Amino acid sequence: MIEKIRKLVVPLTIVCIVAALGLGFTYGVTRERISKQEKEKEAEACMEALPQVKTPRELKESKDLLNKAKKVISDSKVEIEKVFTSKKGIVFVLRSRGYGGMISLAIGISLIGEITGVSVISHNETPGLGANLENPKFRKQFIGKDKRSKLQLGKDIQALTGATFTSNGVVRGVKAALKIFDLIKGK
Repeated sequence: MIEKIRKLVVPLTIVCIVAALGLGFTYGVTRERISKQEKEKEAEACMEALPQVKTPRELKESKDLLNKAKKVISDSKVEIEKVFTSKKGIVFVLRSRGYGGMISLAIGISLIGEITGVSVISHNETPGLGANLENPKFRKQFIGKDKRSKLQLGKDIQALTGATFTSNGVVRGVKAALKIFDLIKGK
């Protein structure tokens, strides 16, 4: 009996070790390339959220404002990740809970406190429903809104058909960005 178990365990252990080494090697080879692509996608999303910015060099990451922003967020469904500043406005990179998990967004706000753009960095929403958050028509609804805007689904924001959780996730993220901006700017 012990001999039978050993005949099964030894080959399985060897297969597991080889597979783990192969995965580790593949990760090591692709890690830098993946990181570079993620940074490029984030930079594109930030420039889309704050269209007055023409190059990523115009955006400066602010750890100080990020720390202040983290103190402002009280919603457990929103996580602030980065804050970028420029002479044209501020971009908040945050994650907000949708239907399929966290939606990573870049939200641009002008110096006068109006939304300049909402860009999707990544999401796991349902294809054909929640994934429609990438549709510019949906995201353009937020442009020009400010802290006085109610941002209510069905009233001043048209929800994505069949994707209320996703729509709420984006609205929650935009509201959080406006709240952070308001408190950071002291308005």
